[in-house]
Amino acid sequence: MPQNALHKLYRNSGLCVFAALLLSLTAAQAQATLANQNKRGLRAFSIEGVLRLQEEDIDLGTAALILSREWGTEKTLHIYRRKIDDMAEAIQRTLAEKRLPTDYRALPVINAYLFDTMGYRSVETADDPEDLFLHVVLDRKRGYCLSLSILYLAVGERLGLPLYGVVAPGHFFVRYDDGKQKINIETTSQGAFVEDQYYLDKFKPPKRPQTLYMKNLTRRQTLGCFYNNLGNSYTKVGDDAAAFAAIERAVTLAPQLGEARTNLGNMYFRRQMPQKAIAEYEQAIALMGQDAVAYNNMGSAYLQLKNYAKAEVCLKTAIDLQADYTEAYRNLATIYLAREEFDKAIAELKKAAAVKPQEPATFLLLAQANRQAGNLAQAADYYQKVLSLWPEQVEAQIGLGWVELEQNQPQRAMDRFNAALSQQPNSAMIYFGLAQCRHAMGQTDQEIAAYQRALEIDPTMTAALQNLGNAYMAAGRYDQAAALYRKAIQTEPSNAALHYNLGVAAARQKKHREAIDAFSEAISLEPDNAAAYNGLAIAYYQLQDFEKAYDFALKAKSLGFEVQDVLLKKRN
Repeated sequence: MPQNALHKLYRNSGLCVFAALLLSLTAAQAQATLANQNKRGLRAFSIEGVLRLQEEDIDLGTAALILSREWGTEKTLHIYRRKIDDMAEAIQRTLAEKRLPTDYRALPVINAYLFDTMGYRSVETADDPEDLFLHVVLDRKRGYCLSLSILYLAVGERLGLPLYGVVAPGHFFVRYDDGKQKINIETTSQGAFVEDQYYLDKFKPPKRPQTLYMKNLTRRQTLGCFYNNLGNSYTKVGDDAAAFAAIERAVTLAPQLGEARTNLGNMYFRRQMPQKAIAEYEQAIALMGQDAVAYNNMGSAYLQLKNYAKAEVCLKTAIDLQADYTEAYRNLATIYLAREEFDKAIAELKKAAAVKPQEPATFLLLAQANRQAGNLAQAADYYQKVLSLWPEQVEAQIGLGWVELEQNQPQRAMDRFNAALSQQPNSAMIYFGLAQCRHAMGQTDQEIAAYQRALEIDPTMTAALQNLGNAYMAAGRYDQAAALYRKAIQTEPSNAALHYNLGVAAARQKKHREAIDAFSEAISLEPDNAAAYNGLAIAYYQLQDFEKAYDFALKAKSLGFEVQDVLLKKRN
């Protein structure tokens, strides 16, 4: 096998190097049938049927086409399988004509046929989810590392070649290995023969014995890699249920694939299941070593749990491993914002902006951090910066509207929100902002209409439910306010303010027992809620339980609430 430089790919452009090794083939051999003709896997019609087979009975091409059928194709599995068979038979004829045996010397013939005669090529990026599927590769004659490798392996199994899939972090290629000759085949470079060192230098696979990286994969493990990418394809088209199922199967088939563990962790994270996400990230780190992405994601999961100490450790580790990992800086800043450590948050975000000044997400968070810190002028400057560089960033328009509202400029804020509405007409948050503007301008009817529109878009928006309830309270519509508070409590049962508001609404309706229940729940959630103690005092006073009224009034006063004198008069 020719030796090539570590960072240089090449193709074997001629067959003369094998001249001394040519074997004579008989006419009968030239007409040989395909090597996979009797495989049980050819008769499989579902992926479950494929996975019940013994390893040696699996036909990888058939399995990939079954998954193509599940993705959706108008043509039948047999039409595409016939295309693969035709290619294998054409290669067989060429080998017979050239009197070449079906071993490693067949590889240049396969390469010439696939990439020169048939014109298969590599796409520059794997952005199109369809490029994963074998039927698309066959139709478009294009694919990326994994999908072109699946085609190569499907042709190889029909020729009876000892070909294997091989995975490196973020990459996939084919290896010929007959126990004597081992040749790496880079399908994204027209079948170039590449030394291991190239992949070690470029993709830096972990040197851990328990991982799959740089090893000959079984067909099941290859399908596990396919399922990992299949999950990403389903995610791109918005089918989260199918994506989750695909990633789960990837982990089942290839449990030692670090990327699959990370992706499953991401699935759990999106489902608000941080503990399960963390377990998968830990598995990924065990397989891949010090992986910045896994540490960043694990930090995000701990952030979801509000375990800020562990989240901070994970995110700092991610940054230590990858100094330009701006997402980790932003996540770290989010921790500091949650702790109200605004200076620390702003410092981390400035580091991210210095590393990669072309990312609007960093400047949007810088604006938010300054806004939370009360630095409204600086917040406005950052939002303006985003709009000047990235005019399509509607989040900056909305953020600037909130800043102007906090600067007591409700009309200017309303203009901002309306401008944002032209870009996002179905945004509940924008209607919420417009409602706040109307509230600041004393326009209660318009405020109520804006909250109602927000809730038509997002019926579970707690802040809109609460504020619309408040607007109804101001309008004297206490029963409607109470109904909204109850609905909001269903979404956020641990929100003490909602229980307090429900108590006030009940009290206004003279439903004092209901008010007592609501105020008591608010206190159980927030023991120092002085207003709730005062509410209890009033409710008990109305029920003529003056002793309890007096006790709760004293408690409210001790917490700094201004209590009515009548509640503090002890009665016998």
